[in-house]
Amino acid sequence: MSFIAHSRTKLLAAFLASIVPSLHANAQGGSSSTAYSIGANAGLAIPVSDLSSFTSSGYTVGITLGMHQALAPLSFRLEGNFTELPWSGGNSSTKHRIYGFALDGLYNLGTVSTNGGLYLTGGVGYYGWKDTGTLFGDTQTTWDFGINAGLGYYLPLSGFTMYFEGRYTNVFSDVHQALFPITVGITF
Repeated sequence: MSFIAHSRTKLLAAFLASIVPSLHANAQGGSSSTAYSIGANAGLAIPVSDLSSFTSSGYTVGITLGMHQALAPLSFRLEGNFTELPWSGGNSSTKHRIYGFALDGLYNLGTVSTNGGLYLTGGVGYYGWKDTGTLFGDTQTTWDFGINAGLGYYLPLSGFTMYFEGRYTNVFSDVHQALFPITVGITF
């Protein structure tokens, strides 16, 4: 493992270590006005830029941990996701896979409402990608930093919140990997 990859792994581990104790303290009955959530999402992933020249649209799935301070328009979310895009050109057994971890901010556009509302989202992430299937076999996973930004709509329901998002994600790799996931998710 290279020095940079080892440093990135340590940074991610330190971040997770700082979040888990606060989640545990709140679950134990902490008196903070901070709310925590867990969720999942899934949807369509549309490749753009260089990625669209050799892959077709695929799917994405993810899990989330969120943190929101009462009465604040800004909240934060840690997300882990998996995206699979089939290679274009008739080779349906070869897939391009992207694994990601991102820390995102969500900014509510307007007053918090029980009827739902729009929000902006964006953040930074660490993404691993590789190709798998009959065309290449399994290639080694390469890890790179990336950014994402988008727009979402949340809808509070009885006991959970449903949300809809469209985001642009750009992975800074040798091959320009940009995609536009459109997802539907729930949080508890």
